[in-house]
Amino acid sequence: MKTARITMAGAVQELTEGNFDSSLEGADKLAIVEFYTNTCVNCMAMRPVYEALAIELEKYALFARINVAESQAIAARYGIMGVPTFKFFCGQRPIGELVGAINATILGNTIKDFVRHKNECISKSTPIIYEMDGYG
Repeated sequence: MKTARITMAGAVQELTEGNFDSSLEGADKLAIVEFYTNTCVNCMAMRPVYEALAIELEKYALFARINVAESQAIAARYGIMGVPTFKFFCGQRPIGELVGAINATILGNTIKDFVRHKNECISKSTPIIYEMDGYG
């Protein structure tokens, strides 16, 4: 059994199989989770971008990441086929995703769109229905 641990890399929580569900379930705001591996060049390139966005927007959303090499069951549950994948959650429900090395502006605008539409997800308890195009 894996132990639950949360470590912080700036404003980004490091999740494991042991704490993934409870972290999302207990979140009082929407969540963005980066699925990554330590050997992925695009993941390494996106890390400072994601961390900067987490610092800028941490009061609006929970920012987390999970290593798919260490948490294969979670990756399989959410159909992660490539890394990095940025998955957007309302509670434990996935409501959107971006895959691959994303332009910093597009990732930032998509997260801001996600935050702007959060009340729809929370109040209706349904996925957000809109085109996440990243152009604000």
